[in-house]
Amino acid sequence: THALAILLLSAPAQAAGLYEASAITTGMDQRSRPAGLAACLAQVMAKVSGNPALLDDPRIAALGPVAPGLLAGLAYLDRMSDEPKHDEQGTRDRPYDLIARFEPPGIDAALLGLGEIPWLVNRDRPNVLADITIAFRGGAATTLRADTDADERHRAALLAAADHFGIPLLLRAADGPAPVAAVTLHGNMEWRDAAAWTGAWTLTWQGQRHAWTISGVSFDEAYRSAIAGTAAVLSGHNAAK
Repeated sequence: THALAILLLSAPAQAAGLYEASAITTGMDQRSRPAGLAACLAQVMAKVSGNPALLDDPRIAALGPVAPGLLAGLAYLDRMSDEPKHDEQGTRDRPYDLIARFEPPGIDAALLGLGEIPWLVNRDRPNVLADITIAFRGGAATTLRADTDADERHRAALLAAADHFGIPLLLRAADGPAPVAAVTLHGNMEWRDAAAWTGAWTLTWQGQRHAWTISGVSFDEAYRSAIAGTAAVLSGHNAAK
């Protein structure tokens, strides 16, 4: 069988993941927790609604103080677990991933209060096949695949962006057929002299072609732009620009 990198979950598992997000904090006390929970709340609101504009919506920022009341649970993961602790307490100034899981009814009600609705939470969202060409520094070009070592960092960034926005994403294996998907995201990534990347993306959905670009950014940011635009188009919020 051909290997595929697939971020494709059953409906119950997908729905559970939509209400979970993470943020980097310093320590596990209250110094960074409020800001971390507010960032997680914004991520979840954007992910559940399919509207990436909510990430920067001041109305979501205003909800930050109520985030603890919407929690179903939280956990911390030590980002330096493989390194020795240097301070007396051992945890005060170390970076952690704060993992926050929110109660679906509370998030859904908060979205409704903002005029938004959950997007396909209890059934599968459209599968997206990513067809992306990468032009590296020096002119070497490749097509992003599910099982090519040279693509590892780009593949990880793309899949992380898909997880961030709750998009089921598929990549073609190097020697296999294209997997079946509801829609294909076409993209071109190009390294520019200014030590930054340019991304150009196109997606056709329900008979309408959408195209958008981003430039002067890291490849992580470029892939987030690709998936944010995809989420906006598929959820019907706006045309990607």
